[in-house]
Amino acid sequence: MTVLPGTPSGPDPYGDGVMKRASMLLVVLMLCGAPAAAEEVPAAVRTAAADLIPGTLPDRVNATPMPGMYQVTFGPQVVYLSEDGKYLLHGDLIDLQSSRNLTEDARKHGRRQVIDDLAEEDMVVFAPPQIQSTITVFTDTSCGYCVKLHQEIGQLLAGGVKVRYLAYPRAGVQSPSYDTLVSVWCADDQQQAMTDAKSGRAVEPKTCETSIDRHMEAAELVGVRGTPTIVLQDGETIPGYVPAKKLIVLANAAAAN
Repeated sequence: MTVLPGTPSGPDPYGDGVMKRASMLLVVLMLCGAPAAAEEVPAAVRTAAADLIPGTLPDRVNATPMPGMYQVTFGPQVVYLSEDGKYLLHGDLIDLQSSRNLTEDARKHGRRQVIDDLAEEDMVVFAPPQIQSTITVFTDTSCGYCVKLHQEIGQLLAGGVKVRYLAYPRAGVQSPSYDTLVSVWCADDQQQAMTDAKSGRAVEPKTCETSIDRHMEAAELVGVRGTPTIVLQDGETIPGYVPAKKLIVLANAAAAN
């Protein structure tokens, strides 16, 4: 993952809408009139955006409701450029009228794209008969709260929530947990192997071609710092365990957005 200059290694999914770090916070009042996104992006902005990460073009460059300020996105990473292309700001842009975090909206879009680029056939999936919503969970079989979440998977399924697991061995690829995750992904019955691994039962050691390395790359892009990390359908991330009853409400609400 290439990181924008002056930014942390990934987006902060742990904030409450206002970034909890020493970066500049932009708070503006949404202006009336024609949508700012319809404005033409100045050449100086396009050039500066293209030079931010050598060899990598931004996914989007668009005007913001703040005059003279343009949003540049690289996946879930979001920064702002002045209209002359000379100044870069990193922080959250807030619409005071609606209390809407415009920067977080852009991050959510980037996270959704990262998850959508992963093939579901490379995940371990638990699906209910009637699906109301989907959550994607970065998990590790040696993680206590991952185990606790999995113990409640029956409740999630009963609530219409499809659970898709991505592998994220916290100790890295040279760890026993990585080997266990590979065995789960290579098992003939992946669902049973996942349940066995999270119940402390032995899983038959197996090796095969997996997408676990790709899952770890996606985790870095999304900003995963621990497990479980839950990604809702609207791109919102939830760091850590959430009781099934609450998670069902959150998941179904995100799917309805």
